[in-house]
Amino acid sequence: MLPGFLTSTYKKYKQDTSTFIEWLSENAKECGFKMDELEARSNATPAAPRLKGKQRKLAKQAGAKTSASPAKEKPKSYSISTKDILAQAKAIADSTRPAIEVPSVIIQAGLRAIVARKRCAAYFRGVAGSSSDSRDNVRHSYFIDLMEDALLALQPRFATIAGSSGATPQPLDESGPTSSRLEDLENRFVALDIEEPADEPDEATTARKKPIYEIEPTTKTYGQQEKLFAFFCLFDDLSRLREFLIELWKDYLSDNIDLITAAATTNTAFQLAARTQDEILVAYPDSGDYQAVLSTMVEVLNKNKTSTNDEMEFEMDGAIAEWLYAPAHSILDSFCDVLYPGEVPSMKRGHFGVYDASADRTKMDESEKNRHDLILLLELLPEFAFLAKYKIDPFATDELTRGLSKMCLTKDIPVWLTFATTILLDIHHLAKDQADRAFDQLQAIAEKSKRTLVCYFEFSRGITNPSTWPRENERALQHLAETIDMHLLQDVILKLKEGNYTRLRLPYSVEVERFYLYKRQPILCGLLAFRLTLELQYTGLVLVQCWGTAIYPAHFYNALSQQGQPPPWPLMERLVELHSEDRVFVGGRPKTIMDCYKQVCLVLGYSAEQFAKNRRSKKPVISKNGPRGLKDSSPPGEIFRQGLSSDGSMQLTMHNIDELLNEQAFDTSLTSMPQLKLRRDEWNRSHRLTPIQLLQALKASIPIELPKLRFDYFLLHEQSICLLRRLRESLDTDLKKYVGGGYIENESQLPFVGLYVIMVACGTDRAAEQLGISDAGSLMLQKAIGVFESVAREGF
Repeated sequence: MLPGFLTSTYKKYKQDTSTFIEWLSENAKECGFKMDELEARSNATPAAPRLKGKQRKLAKQAGAKTSASPAKEKPKSYSISTKDILAQAKAIADSTRPAIEVPSVIIQAGLRAIVARKRCAAYFRGVAGSSSDSRDNVRHSYFIDLMEDALLALQPRFATIAGSSGATPQPLDESGPTSSRLEDLENRFVALDIEEPADEPDEATTARKKPIYEIEPTTKTYGQQEKLFAFFCLFDDLSRLREFLIELWKDYLSDNIDLITAAATTNTAFQLAARTQDEILVAYPDSGDYQAVLSTMVEVLNKNKTSTNDEMEFEMDGAIAEWLYAPAHSILDSFCDVLYPGEVPSMKRGHFGVYDASADRTKMDESEKNRHDLILLLELLPEFAFLAKYKIDPFATDELTRGLSKMCLTKDIPVWLTFATTILLDIHHLAKDQADRAFDQLQAIAEKSKRTLVCYFEFSRGITNPSTWPRENERALQHLAETIDMHLLQDVILKLKEGNYTRLRLPYSVEVERFYLYKRQPILCGLLAFRLTLELQYTGLVLVQCWGTAIYPAHFYNALSQQGQPPPWPLMERLVELHSEDRVFVGGRPKTIMDCYKQVCLVLGYSAEQFAKNRRSKKPVISKNGPRGLKDSSPPGEIFRQGLSSDGSMQLTMHNIDELLNEQAFDTSLTSMPQLKLRRDEWNRSHRLTPIQLLQALKASIPIELPKLRFDYFLLHEQSICLLRRLRESLDTDLKKYVGGGYIENESQLPFVGLYVIMVACGTDRAAEQLGISDAGSLMLQKAIGVFESVAREGF
């Protein structure tokens, strides 16, 4: 199911219809309309019965309540007959009570519900040919006309008409046809910027449940119309997602966005597609398989249908088939036909033909296009069967790979999977002979990550780690390096395929088979690259946090500027830029050596009360929050990190979506994009987004976050240790004199060396102030600047 703040077309229609009918019913009742029948049709969940006999005795012994726990409260659902809609609207319009006015929110809800239905009816009229005059279409149009008549009947009671909340209602031309009057009404309200009442963020987690008002399914035909409308909304939403994703991958292939952004956004679209489908299945659980949905859709779309052995065979033109993702389903279904439990289909490369990536599809007819796609998919699908049979758990898995692997075990083909498979085909059609470009980029990222970890292991050899960096952390880094080597730099499927080909005595080429899946699945490559980037960022951040090789050297580096102008430390400056001065330095960069010392104390975990004036007690005041460190605050990371390392599910919450949009709002590189401001304003107003708006937000946000996620904390750790080692060697005598001989026991305490320099410099500054000496400066700080300059000359 979609989270409460995401609205699909069908979900929005149901909300709008419920909002309109609820207002209509409640106000009609005030106008004297008899509501007895409406209330009788309420299907509220009855209270659970009390426990009796032995069950009650056992409950008492267990200390439980003597009555059964009530079932999870569900919102009351009221059904209203179609014949009541217009009658209620007329009752309100004819009422002599002038106080009742139709709010703009209700008018817009009614108009949106009508427009959604009209789009469905128009589509079927446009593609179904002579069947547009079928009884199903007539009945569907009847309900649209009924809603239009009800809205027009309420027109004298409209609270606002011309675009301003205080405007006097202007009557519509009653002599004109209903269609023109409704078009006039839509035009008047389409420009209104009306604040919708904010619903609960997630209906599943709120105690108070809003009643749901629905149209009563008085006939079987109405139920079929509703089912058809729900499926239309599903495919309509999928069509919008497809258009967005095609443009997304065009941007990737044109180097306008990176691989991780394209893949992560696409994977999110797949999850949204699956959740949108799940919403439909709640109402129509018998339509979980693609074939069941297809049968319902084509029965209306195609007038030429025959029945053979209880199976419906349908003919449809290419445009309709493409809209229903029938070509992709046909190929998947054919592959499932040759699947046997526990076996991987053995196919000789080229058996169905050779896929020509450079072929011009604009010159192909539908049959040639389908053949082109069949060759590509049937060569690729056995790779997912290998993953499924041998239970290979990749470092990260996208929804398409997960879905196709599951299909190889169950032979189930849900609608969303046919959609996702079609997107993969679309990407290949766009990329042509550049389909392996994503694999090359993944390899480059993996090799760089492996080098980073190898350099860290070599540098850390022989260093005593602090207690805050346990052996488990070191083993986790070793495991990450091994995983990169096994799953990304080597082909984990290759040996299994070689054994299979050898057993079946089929010829094969090792070079062709190596990374066959990765070279043809750019979404998987992008997700693998994303998880690797997230893992390296997370472990690197933990490293510098546990060691103190980011925050502490940052304060030391800033303190040097109080004595002079030290050379730049590019990596440290970048750290401060990414995490902000407010986070690295408590509230901003300190401007005096005394302020540097105070901030160091705050970072170490002392409370601000420590520096309060006229404080009597000299006992240190420890902060309840403990030592201060860097904060991992990447909204895309929050959304994807946990999912990529486990079941792949997104962590979509009100909080991280809010953070996601806030990140864009404050990014200066995006200020020239007015659509981002509009999206942010809409979110603030209603706390609702469409799936496309969420994908647009991700597409804009991930590139903002990637520089943060790619920051090399391991290199910063190494640079900090090298600097602090040199500092200790050069200032050892002075530090023993001012701090004490045991100021450092081993290299795990190196990060404190810079803080000791600040402490001594602060003492010098305080003593000079007490003696009335000005511009004395700290000799220790001057020596520290000399050490820093020599390290900088050698190169950070």
